[in-house]
Amino acid sequence: MMDKNNSYELICYNTDDSGMFGEASRVVFPRDVEDVIKIVFDSQDLVPRGLGSNVVGGCVPSNSVVVDMKNMNEINFDFKSEIVCVGPGVTIKELNEKLKQINYEFPIICNGTIGGIVAMNRPGLMGGYGNIKEWIEEIEFVNGRGELTKFGKAEIGEVCGLEGITGIITKIKLKVIPLVERSASIFQSNDIEEVFVVAKRLRLEKHIVMLRFYSPYFSKLLGFPEKYHIIVGFDNQNGRIKGNDYADLFNKIRKDYYKIYEKGYRDSEDPKFLFEKLKEFVLFLNKFNVPYSGDLNLGIIYSFFNDDLKKKEVVKMIDRMNARPGSYGVGLKRKKRIDNLQKKIIRRVKLRHDPFLKFNKGKLIDIEHDSAEENKDIKKDLLKIDSSLSPNKGMKKSIEDAQLEEVGNVSMKDNLDDRVDKKLMDRILFNKEDQEESNK
Repeated sequence: MMDKNNSYELICYNTDDSGMFGEASRVVFPRDVEDVIKIVFDSQDLVPRGLGSNVVGGCVPSNSVVVDMKNMNEINFDFKSEIVCVGPGVTIKELNEKLKQINYEFPIICNGTIGGIVAMNRPGLMGGYGNIKEWIEEIEFVNGRGELTKFGKAEIGEVCGLEGITGIITKIKLKVIPLVERSASIFQSNDIEEVFVVAKRLRLEKHIVMLRFYSPYFSKLLGFPEKYHIIVGFDNQNGRIKGNDYADLFNKIRKDYYKIYEKGYRDSEDPKFLFEKLKEFVLFLNKFNVPYSGDLNLGIIYSFFNDDLKKKEVVKMIDRMNARPGSYGVGLKRKKRIDNLQKKIIRRVKLRHDPFLKFNKGKLIDIEHDSAEENKDIKKDLLKIDSSLSPNKGMKKSIEDAQLEEVGNVSMKDNLDDRVDKKLMDRILFNKEDQEESNK
């Protein structure tokens, strides 16, 4: 196990992509589980770190030992079960480069190490595949007592999505899928009402795995006409854009944030809504001329700011609409948005696995500052919560409630607006216009 103590070497570990700063007392680089266990036994204040791409201060230290996981990067694939076992320091890019050689892939495409992505329970660019939690078969982690623990599907919520406050992840087993040849279509409109009517219909299609949404201004930055755009991604060849053209399009939207950053929009929010609330929020952003993109499968709207006053008004609206954080997490920046019931449940899970309060202090919740009297009240409230739940579902249900609510699927019974023209939907979904032209 290596470590860094030189102040010049430590400086890059004092911050992450949030722009918030702390201080790393030391940086260690474990190579295996035994190293991680030793680190936990020897240290009192630990901050696990992947690529440092967190935008809410999730790995900013406070005179802490930073645990850089990049050397734990093994990849082992089991053909029989279609399960890949990976170390937390592996990036999605590295994993898919390996899997591609054997015609498999992992479809949660986003930046960061897998350990960091699991800790945040992030979704990928193709929202139709959900969050990474849905792809995890088993998590192995070291808790605050220095014990190596393995959790299956029923318990993974006590690690996945809790932002590193319950332990250091050492291994993850993930489901993977055979390599998919995807395609895309692009829908554009000047009418925001039409956009959401079309999006509602598209969300019903099982082969659509991406509904990437752009405001007119953001569309223009990407080289599209200055209109609303939905990039519709398919897990088959139904789309009009295929092959190399599809690869070029996907790479463009994968790096879309560079275009908005270049224009000075360096701050952003990622509220997550039920689908029915999305249009209301988008209309509010239009009123303030705030550029945005979105994932209409997941109900997340990414709004971008170069003006603190505009951001302040938008955050007020997010709070009024009771939105949840979408993919960025909570970290240091957004602890005030965790409601009291969630805080109480998270505290309980934290203390179960990290009774000595070693991991990622000050992130997600401020448990170390609770008074003894407050903790008594918490215990009383938690007893009430437990008594209202069945013995088998108590903790699992509590964890699910404490995490981000998922956007429900639109029922097939929902009435769709008559303005959705059948030819338009056929053109987007089934490439029918091209097929008819080729048959003439």
